[in-house]
Amino acid sequence: MDVLNDKNTSIIGIWGMGGVGKTTLLEEIRRQAGEKKLFDMFFMVTVSQTPNFESIQQKIADMIGLEFTEKTPEAKAERLRWRICEMLKEKKLLFLVDGVWGEIDLEKKVGIPYGENYKGSRIVLTSRSRDVCDQMGCKPTYQVEGLNDDEAWGLFKGIVGEIVESADRKHIAKRIVGKCGGLPLAIKAVANPLKEKSLSHWEVCISELKGQNLKSVVREALQFSYDYLSKPYAKEMFLLCCLFPEDEVIDIQDLFRLGLGFGLFQNTTTLDTAMAEADVLVDYLKSSSLLLESDREGSVLMHDVIREFAISVASRDKHLFLVGTHQEFICWKRNHAFTRCTAVSLQIDVVPEFPYEWECPELELLKLEGKDKQPLVLPSNIFKRMEKLRVLSMTDIQMMSLPASFEDLKSLRTLCFYKCLLKDISIIGELKNLEILSFCDCDIEELPKEIEKLTNLRFLELTNCKNLRLVPSSVICNLSNLEGLYMRSFSQWKVGKDNASVEDLKKLSSLVALEVCIPNDNLWPDDLVFRNLTRFKISVGDAFYHEDEHLFSHSSKILELKTNTTFKEGFNMLLKIAGVIHIEGTNALHNLNEYNSPLLKCLIIKKCQEMKYAIDTTKSAPLIVFPLLEILEICDMDNLQELYLGMLLRESFGELRKLILKGLPQLMNVWKNPTEHASLQKLRVLGVSCCHKLKSIFSLYMVRDLVQLQEMKVSQCEALEYIIDGERNGDGHENLFPQLNRLELENLPKLQRFMSSLNALATSANCGSGVLEPFFNNQIAFPKLEFMIFSNIDGVREIWTSKFRLEMSFPQLRLLNLGSLLNLTHFWNMNSNENIHMEIVPAVEDNARRLIEFPCLQYITLEKLPIFESFQMGGHALFDGKVAFPSLKRLTLSSVPKLMHVWENMDGPPAHVSLQNLISLDIGYCDTLKNVVSCERDKTMAAAEEIEVGRNTAEVIIFPALETINFHNLPNLTSFFARNGTLFDEKVAFPSLKELNLYGVHKLMHVWENMDGRPAHVSLQNLFSLDIVDCDTLKNVVSCERDKTVAVAEEIEAQGNTTGLIIFPALEVIHFHNLPNLTSFFVENGTLFDEKVAFPNLKQLKLYGVHKLIHVWENMDGRPAHVCLQNLISLDILECDNLKNVVSCEKDKTVAVAGEIEVPGNTTGVIIFPALKMIYFRNLPNLTSFFAGNGTLIDEKVAFPSLKQLKLYGVHKLIHVWENMDGRPAHVSLQNLISLDILDCDTLKNVVSCERDKTVTVTGEIEVRGNTTGVIICPALEMIHFRNLTNLTSFFAGNGTLFDEKVAFPALGSLELGVLNNITELWSPQVQVESFCQVKTIVVEGCSKLLQIVPPRLLQIGIETITVKRCPSVKSLFVLERLAVDEREASLTFYHLKYLMVCGLPKLEYIFDKKVSYPAMQKLWISDMDGLRDIWQTQQSSGSFHQLEGIHVERCHKLLTVVPSYLFPELQSLKRILIEYCDSVEVIFCDDSGQLLPATVTLPHLQYISLHHNPVLGSFCHHKCDFEWPSLRKVRLYGCPKMENFPFANMKAPRLERVVSDSTDNEITGDTSIVTGDGFSDKCYYGDECDRFNSRIHTCIIN
Repeated sequence: MDVLNDKNTSIIGIWGMGGVGKTTLLEEIRRQAGEKKLFDMFFMVTVSQTPNFESIQQKIADMIGLEFTEKTPEAKAERLRWRICEMLKEKKLLFLVDGVWGEIDLEKKVGIPYGENYKGSRIVLTSRSRDVCDQMGCKPTYQVEGLNDDEAWGLFKGIVGEIVESADRKHIAKRIVGKCGGLPLAIKAVANPLKEKSLSHWEVCISELKGQNLKSVVREALQFSYDYLSKPYAKEMFLLCCLFPEDEVIDIQDLFRLGLGFGLFQNTTTLDTAMAEADVLVDYLKSSSLLLESDREGSVLMHDVIREFAISVASRDKHLFLVGTHQEFICWKRNHAFTRCTAVSLQIDVVPEFPYEWECPELELLKLEGKDKQPLVLPSNIFKRMEKLRVLSMTDIQMMSLPASFEDLKSLRTLCFYKCLLKDISIIGELKNLEILSFCDCDIEELPKEIEKLTNLRFLELTNCKNLRLVPSSVICNLSNLEGLYMRSFSQWKVGKDNASVEDLKKLSSLVALEVCIPNDNLWPDDLVFRNLTRFKISVGDAFYHEDEHLFSHSSKILELKTNTTFKEGFNMLLKIAGVIHIEGTNALHNLNEYNSPLLKCLIIKKCQEMKYAIDTTKSAPLIVFPLLEILEICDMDNLQELYLGMLLRESFGELRKLILKGLPQLMNVWKNPTEHASLQKLRVLGVSCCHKLKSIFSLYMVRDLVQLQEMKVSQCEALEYIIDGERNGDGHENLFPQLNRLELENLPKLQRFMSSLNALATSANCGSGVLEPFFNNQIAFPKLEFMIFSNIDGVREIWTSKFRLEMSFPQLRLLNLGSLLNLTHFWNMNSNENIHMEIVPAVEDNARRLIEFPCLQYITLEKLPIFESFQMGGHALFDGKVAFPSLKRLTLSSVPKLMHVWENMDGPPAHVSLQNLISLDIGYCDTLKNVVSCERDKTMAAAEEIEVGRNTAEVIIFPALETINFHNLPNLTSFFARNGTLFDEKVAFPSLKELNLYGVHKLMHVWENMDGRPAHVSLQNLFSLDIVDCDTLKNVVSCERDKTVAVAEEIEAQGNTTGLIIFPALEVIHFHNLPNLTSFFVENGTLFDEKVAFPNLKQLKLYGVHKLIHVWENMDGRPAHVCLQNLISLDILECDNLKNVVSCEKDKTVAVAGEIEVPGNTTGVIIFPALKMIYFRNLPNLTSFFAGNGTLIDEKVAFPSLKQLKLYGVHKLIHVWENMDGRPAHVSLQNLISLDILDCDTLKNVVSCERDKTVTVTGEIEVRGNTTGVIICPALEMIHFRNLTNLTSFFAGNGTLFDEKVAFPALGSLELGVLNNITELWSPQVQVESFCQVKTIVVEGCSKLLQIVPPRLLQIGIETITVKRCPSVKSLFVLERLAVDEREASLTFYHLKYLMVCGLPKLEYIFDKKVSYPAMQKLWISDMDGLRDIWQTQQSSGSFHQLEGIHVERCHKLLTVVPSYLFPELQSLKRILIEYCDSVEVIFCDDSGQLLPATVTLPHLQYISLHHNPVLGSFCHHKCDFEWPSLRKVRLYGCPKMENFPFANMKAPRLERVVSDSTDNEITGDTSIVTGDGFSDKCYYGDECDRFNSRIHTCIIN
């Protein structure tokens, strides 16, 4: 587990053969890391041989509460990566990735960031191959081998039992175990069948295990286990599991559906008994170790090794199962394997070419699994020769229609669609023998009416079909044989005349399984009573649209009710048989007496305000109440006074394990009448919050029963004074909570003590005399308590009594978290005259000292303790010589303002009992803290050992395991030990220190002392990250006394020079932020790093607000500076006002860093940053260059061969970025560049200096019509972003054209330009297509002289998005006039353009010219176009806009009409129209001179119309015509006073849901009831409500 704490480790590999226990080890890592609190969150995912990355992404997203709006896996990966990066700023995350078969980029494919930039992220992966671990960059890797003999024997014996020790079996058992080779999978496979079997079965087993290698042993063991499956249909059920993808969670309901259709469960007569049989078979297979438990309720897993075995069994003999992928499908076709098979499971990565007729006369089961709802078109006759097909299952597929041969599937019994997008499926009505029909998680809007013909249907599932709007009433009414109906996501009951009503359910007399959500209890008929249901999930009320798997795991009979009326007879019937009941918001429920069911497992009651007593037995004999209830939650009940009134028999609540009481302001007692109380001996979890009248939680009598209580959380109870009221009995009860593991007490302002006593009066008197009563007295013991968390408890002044016996009271305490205890001054008073019971620590150096020891305490957090001073009353430091924490790992102190020291200078005691295991020290907001260790010079402190320094054996305070130090906002801290302004001197050592963070330590002048030969490597050798922020007085990191020589760990030979260097050998990250007085790392010369310091592994350097800095590196005159530069990856320099050069530019020195780059004929030394990938410079007003002060950032003296990203913001003295290097191989800086951002550099003239007498050749030459002149090529550049470059004239030549034929960016995908006032055109006419062939996105804004956007030569390169804003000189978007005359007559095609946004182009009179067509256009946004008169100049060529989905026009004040009539045939994909603030628009749809609008205007996909503040808009069209908009759902009409012909009466919109209007002053003609159709809510919206709705509609249209 230690490697998980190593911040240098990002990805760990575990490898070993299948079945050896890698997954089990991964789960154990998860468990132990969770127990030790090493990470804040854990994610366990399985990759498998054919990874489903979207499924992995969704699982992680579900765990972090992220909802994807992105459609593609790549976009989801980027969104997930961003979210996880945000989480890593505050949390540590562990990703457990199981079953990796090949190299995968987890960051790009899934979205899991890892590596040196994400130190809070760890990945542990498993694979069968070490090579895969190496390819994934795993360091370290571990091989998992088989169990040793003892472990293997223990596993086998644990399964089979003690019988293995009998004389006649032990020797056979030993041989069997030996044959299994230590593989847990093989041992379990053979052990389970041998349980309770005779000796002959054991002998058969040993005879069948003949394998010569481990793989054959596993196979033989699994074969033996398979052969011994004796239950009917067990083998068939096992083989069905192999049809599911590898490592997929298998839903038992899916197995049931496949099995029933495949002919299993023939001995059952009802659907319910068949479901029960499926459950039994799955349990049987799990007990045989052939299936595994899943963490999801109602599902199982199949180990990949077992799946391989199952496929091999299923593929032979009579089974002939074919299981494979697209590639295997091709082989099957070639070998005609289909003709003999009985079952096929095909995973489709790409759409296969199915044969026209699939000749499978024996096929009974076909399972097709797609990916990303990919479209699938099946040949019309594909099912023609599948006469025996009984089961058809399709997953993750899009089908517009089902093939005609579907009706030939006369034998089909089971048809399942899962995660499919379906349109026309009416042909299903021809499958008369169908018994099971499932649409689970499908995108389907209507259930076809033809399904009513399926009179043999027994099971219909519509689970999680979120877009389902219509279930015809006739379908429900005609399916008289239906036994199971699952449709929890359907909410449109009785909406419209055709939709089903709850009343229809009365006609399903055979129904035994039902899952429905009813939004309103009024929809439930008074006479609807289900008497035969054996499985149900019924939710009534709008609060219950959820799937709480934890809640549903307790029973198959679940009822959720939210109703204000008296329960109907049907509800009462269900309440009496339900296993889970959730009741909310009813005023008709006075108590729970009549629902006292022995079947009830979970009961949740919320907001039932008329209930005063949950149970009332005052009018009856004592009762046994809820004998099997396991969970009871009572929440938000204003009038509940008692949980029960009267007498209960002791068996009541006998199985209760979890009790939650929340928001019960009148509750007087948790449990009343102690002499008759019910038993709570099995209670494990108790939560009490917001119960403001409670004065105590337990009585002593009640506590005696709480022998299994493990977790207790009490919060926000304003009157609570004690947890236990012990006033009736004063004797001690040390083990009242023998199993309590976690205690949380929060926001309890009056809580004084854990337990009251008969000494209360004496205690009060003592308090008056100044003697404090501790929170815990010697009557309380918690022998297993590990976690204790207190916060906001004002009455606590002292935690423990001085009499307490720690070894008996808190021996297992691991975590102590105390926060906002305003009156806590100390933990105990050791100066009391009372006898003190303490642990005795063995003598150290013949000096025996008595210590109070917390042997297991690992984590201490103290926060917001305003008067707390020390553990012991009167102490001068937090920890003195009388307390010890031998296991302490993390210490966090925040806002403890009276703390002056953490540790006392202990004059010789064995302080290692507190320091030896400390890993993390975090101290912040402790205003008076002066030193971490008190610095009384007359005392000598020895912590654990001494470090030899030459012959010096001076004692040193050592923190041997400390890895992280965080000091923040400590205004008076001067040093760790001494008061000299230097944090670390020679008296302290941190040999394991990896991370040092100093924020706001304002009196600090130096971090390390110049140690005159002292071996400081004990503090520096492992340092990984150094972060110093807001330390106002810091001058140097290492004090710069010139008369001392510092040798840290070693010396670096530099041309024979062996002078001592300060070396940080492991340091990778340096971050200095807002250090106004820092002049250097070591010497006060204005240069951060000189020849006296070295960082051979430095990767990230970030400097922000270091204002006295002039240079970063010294020009080192031959010094081997590669020890600082060779591994540097990221360089950020921001807000450093005086920085002139990154490397000082003394011309008389020659700098050679790592080597030289060969330039023909040139061998001059070059400063090379060989690994540098990212440079970010911002607001550096005096920076003139990287090396030489000539206004060019990068000249021939520096090279960056790995540079990928360059950002320059506000570098105001910069004239050029790169020098025109006269043949210099500049590819060392450009060849890998991916992103170039230059902003606010107001003196920049060219990116590359444009001296015409020089020739620049970067990586090669591009042939341009026979021209072989040199071209500046950036072969990897994908993104350019230029903004506010007011003097920029070009990239290379100063002629007003940004890109000419001398530059080429063949990988450029995104171009974003803003405020380039000297640019007149983006590309010259001579630019070659191949130079910019990958451009997808162009964004141009605020370029005042720009005349055009895209030259005709580039129209067809693949541009998808163009955005042009506020360019006042642009007259046309696409320059056609430069074409030859014959070319101008031809039509040009913008083949790939999908999105066009134009805004603020006053000289543009039209958008689209007839000579250019746009077949891919999807979204059009036009805004603030003062000169625009027409969107379309003349009639467009056919096919220009047939994919257009959205039109958004706003603030175009000269525009008269929007859509001309000739475009209507092209607009069949239009979904959204938004017209806003257009002062002159009179109609939306206009007749042009050559063509009238059709009599019926049909827009089949139009969903949203928004018309907002258009003062002269009078109608949709000039003449009357009918509008048919079958998909229209929302209309917004707001601020259009002249709108008189809104098409109410002549509009067909059957799905219209909402019309939003602003007022009734201007009457809208037509009958509203006609508008609404059957699906319209007759409510209209006005004023502010309309504005809110407007914002939602606006978002829909944009997206």
